[in-house]
Formats: sequence, C-alpha cells, structure tokens
Amino acid sequence: MQRRAIKYSKFGDPRQVAELVTETISAELEPNEVTGEKALVRWLASPINPLDINKLQGAYAFKPPLPAIGGSEAVGRVVKAITKLSPGDKVVIFTVNSSCWTDLSVVEETDVINIDSRITTIQGATLMINPTTAWIMMRMGGMEKGDWLIQNSANSGVGRAVIEIAREKGYHTINIVRDRPQIRELKNELIRMGGDIVWTEEEVRTEGKNFKGRPKLALNGVGGKSCLQISSLLSRGGMLVTYGGMSKKAHEISTSSLVFNGITAVGVANALWMANHEEETKIMLSEIQVRVYDRSFAFRTKKYGNNQEFYVRGALHSPPMEEHPLENYKKAIENSMDGKHAKQIFIIDDEKSSKI
Repeated sequence: MQRRAIKYSKFGDPRQVAELVTETISAELEPNEVTGEKALVRWLASPINPLDINKLQGAYAFKPPLPAIGGSEAVGRVVKAITKLSPGDKVVIFTVNSSCWTDLSVVEETDVINIDSRITTIQGATLMINPTTAWIMMRMGGMEKGDWLIQNSANSGVGRAVIEIAREKGYHTINIVRDRPQIRELKNELIRMGGDIVWTEEEVRTEGKNFKGRPKLALNGVGGKSCLQISSLLSRGGMLVTYGGMSKKAHEISTSSLVFNGITAVGVANALWMANHEEETKIMLSEIQVRVYDRSFAFRTKKYGNNQEFYVRGALHSPPMEEHPLENYKKAIENSMDGKHAKQIFIIDDEKSSKI
C-alpha cells in the first residue's frame, strides 16, 4: 500500500529537515513475541505539538531512530487488526515514539485506545496530551474541591484544559496570559470557559499582592520571570509543577519560596510520567478501579475514560486550531514555531472521500 508521510532523516530546523514523501508499506500484520499484536490504522488528523518540534530538532528526551515520521498524537480508524480491535474502530495514539503525520501506520494494538464514536475528529486528535497533562498535574498537586491553583500559559491547549477540568472538579483557577490588543476578549473567553480570575503578566505584580488567600498549586509552562511570579504566590507547602518552557528561559524560583515557604518544585512530561512513574500510576489507577498496572489496552482505555466523558458531555473543548492538509506542512510548521498563530493541525483524511 502507498502512503504519504512527513519524514525527517536528520535533526535540525524543522522547517528545513521535514519533507513530504510517498512510500510503499506492507499491510501484513505479523504478531511479535515482544511487541504483541498489530493493527493497520488510517489516520484522520494529527496536531503539531511543541514536543513534535522538539523531536525534529533533536531536543526531545527520547530521540527516535532515523529516518522518522513526525507527529506524536492522532486520531484514526482501524483498517484491520488481529485480536483486540475491529475494522472501523475509532482510535487515538500517543506513545514516546508515535509516528502519525502519515496516511497509514502499522501499530501495536496496545498503543492505541478505542474512543467514543461521538468524539469528533478534532477532539480525538487532541485528546492524548493537553487534557491528560492537565489531569495528571492536578492529581500530582493533591487538589480537592474548593482549592485554588494558578497557571501561566493559560491560553495554551494545556491551560484551557486545566480551566475546564478544574471547573468540573470544583477547583478555582487564577489564569495568567500575555498582554495583547484583544486582551479583554480573551479574558472574557477564558472566564466563560470556567476560569475564576484572568490576569496579564503585568497585572500579577499588582493584583497578586492584593489577592486574599494563596493557591495550593502552580502550573508552569513558560519559565523565566513568569515562573517566579506564580511560584511566589503559592501557599505554604504548595507545589509548582513545570510541564514546558515556552519562553526558552531558565525557570526562576525565589530562595524565600523554597526555604521559608517550603514549596515543592517538580516537572512532568506526559509520556515519561506514564512510563517511569509506576507507583504514582498505581495510585491513579486505584481511583478508577483498575487493579493491575500493565499498560494493557484495558488499562489505557480506563485511564482516559474521564476525559472522553468530559468531551462527550461538552465539558471539555479542543483549543482553537488552524487546519492544513499534509501538503501544506511547511506553512503549518512555520506557523507552529512563530508563536503568533493558533494550534496547527493536519487533516489527513476527512473520511468522506477515503477509498481505504
């Protein structure tokens, strides 16, 4: 079978190393004693995440063997499978070395998750990173109903998921965004989504001092001075969780926050957290009544069940996105890197014209 794929044969500037190729692949599904059963999946859509850019640059913690196909999460339809899946199943994928900027892939059945058919293509394509990162960080912070958290990068995909999931769980949020010409419209939008307070980075300096009470948890996706701002507002013994560094500056924390306020500072990466934090994962799984941690299909389906429910009930929404066909990959990657556009997503197959 033939497929299109956005591939790279060396690490470097994503705008230069990525290329669209057409290649032939085998659709035979031969089980492997080590990796298990296989499935052939036709991908429908896949976004461009910051980690995708990092992978092309060679800056991600796990470097894929080259040549590699870009992408990290996607939604697709099963074409054929051996045991656990059936043709037509709607599935999503996110593993350390997912490769989904392509029409077709042969994947391990345990690496994909069957999702509710009512979840749209766009929702499914962004299910595995943003809302799950938000869910994991709030779990790490020990949040309880009525608690407050503060986050920077509140307009990002993770930030928006934090707002909506926190609202559903009864948490309160202080949301920090960069100033911009349409700041009033953005503030109103985030408040409509469920945010309690929205401040610009400049307003934190004044409003933060006057705010009564202190948040229990700070979520940091920016770094630099912004990290200093939100960590300085934490309650005694609070937690700072870092999941990104959009400013590309070192994460700043005051000596006073660490020594006298006793805060805890930790980092988290979704895929690494799942792979390397077995004990914490067991705690999480006990809450959703899964007895055995084995990264099986059943476990992974259970783990993301709540986020699927949020989507189906309309409680969780995908962030604003700009859609592109694979052929427009250069523009999509450029837009993703310049920081001036909405999230970029490849619409690989609209299902209406598919012949597969």
